[in-house]
Amino acid sequence: MSFFGRRPTVAGYWGTRVQSSQEVAQTMRAFLDDLEAIDPGLALPWVSTAEFDKVPADLSVDGLVRIFEHSRSKEMGYSDTPGPGYDVDLSPEDGTARRIIARVGGLETSAPNSVRVSLPTEKDVPPELRRLLEPDVGDAIMKVIVKHWEPDRARWSIGDYLDLQPRVRGQIQVGWETYFHSGVTFDRSALPQSAAVEELPTGTLIRLGDKPMEVDAADIVAVRAALGYPV
Repeated sequence: MSFFGRRPTVAGYWGTRVQSSQEVAQTMRAFLDDLEAIDPGLALPWVSTAEFDKVPADLSVDGLVRIFEHSRSKEMGYSDTPGPGYDVDLSPEDGTARRIIARVGGLETSAPNSVRVSLPTEKDVPPELRRLLEPDVGDAIMKVIVKHWEPDRARWSIGDYLDLQPRVRGQIQVGWETYFHSGVTFDRSALPQSAAVEELPTGTLIRLGDKPMEVDAADIVAVRAALGYPV
């Protein structure tokens, strides 16, 4: 079993995209606004893990610029060479298992640019937040990631689904929802019966049923086969 097991994560990944701290801060602020509009459980006084006093972070555009610039400062071990990108890691002030992690605005070196929204597991989610695991919330999070960050690929998944797939750089990881940009071809006839295909303005979204935490392993494998990956 994966270290992450049943923890749901909605994540988008893309290659080199060098941007300024102002650009990524503006995108992050708009992204956070849309997350907050999805559900009150995503409208939080977020704490930046870079701050030791654990007070709510200033997530205005100017505040985000400061967080992003600090993340690639000399104090954090970076030189003035352009390209490393910027980091932010946000978690709730109350410690509930939710998290937003972004590694954005840089070159794709050892890892791609990415943004991830982690949700509570079935075991650690309090009753008032159980709705965060509902399909409409997961779908909405996926779509705001696609809208704001324009990833090459994205997925709503849990560790158990990822365990079914080899980790190959650049490959699309399949989850309950799987997104890939318009340049990717796939065999629709090879998709499982549970699959619903939705065309978005920039790419394709495949959804496997309406129970995000209960996708059959065979359906994950079938989507990989439809993408032309060995199974």
